[in-house]
Amino acid sequence: MRHISLVALFVGLNDLLTNRKDALLCFASGAASIKLLTARRDALAKLPSIAAGRPLVDDLGAADARHDALGYAVWHILEAYDRHPDIPEHIRAAARKIRAAFIPTLEDLGASYPAEAKAAMDRKPAFADLQSELALFPVAGGTLSDWVESFLDAGIAIDSLLSARADLESKTRKDAARLRGEVIGLLNRTRKNLALELQEDPSLPKDLDARIFGYLDLLEKSAAEGQKGKASSEIPPPPSTTEPTASTP
Repeated sequence: MRHISLVALFVGLNDLLTNRKDALLCFASGAASIKLLTARRDALAKLPSIAAGRPLVDDLGAADARHDALGYAVWHILEAYDRHPDIPEHIRAAARKIRAAFIPTLEDLGASYPAEAKAAMDRKPAFADLQSELALFPVAGGTLSDWVESFLDAGIAIDSLLSARADLESKTRKDAARLRGEVIGLLNRTRKNLALELQEDPSLPKDLDARIFGYLDLLEKSAAEGQKGKASSEIPPPPSTTEPTASTP
């Protein structure tokens, strides 16, 4: 199972321990492996990449929403000053200067998390340089300086969360690699033991290997073909594990 992805391995293992558990119980080594395989499945289920996608998704989403909302507020108040026909020219010029320094276009607020974080850090020095211009624009509770500072801090908060995510994902990758190796090792040993038991016990169903490992084999095949560009990346649905019934003559 060199090609199977972690998610596909979890799906196949879960299928093995539910839909195919009766087949696994048919031979001694299979029954003995259930406890170990179940423990590894439960450990896999707790990995962020399987349980809830990438870590800190909600935190980053909230930070980005705050960043963008503050950005829109700053941009629109400056746009209002720029467009109002009776605004003195030096105020209008200050509004344009601030907007150019911090939010040149609204498209900036739709950038990726790393791009927004980098922009905030790059624009932080301009905040000190433009204090006199920012003081020209009163807002509820203070001046536009307060809003711009909050906007930049929100972008820097995104950077902090991205750094924390990198640390979590590094640990997750190590845990995932370890668990993947353990699961594949257990499955391979169980399969080899099944082959030995099939030789020693003629009462075991001859198709037991296919009944137990058929879906995992299908996932591995799909993964191998997918890497060559011959198959889609979607996980195929588990095939039926029930025995076909004979038709009534």
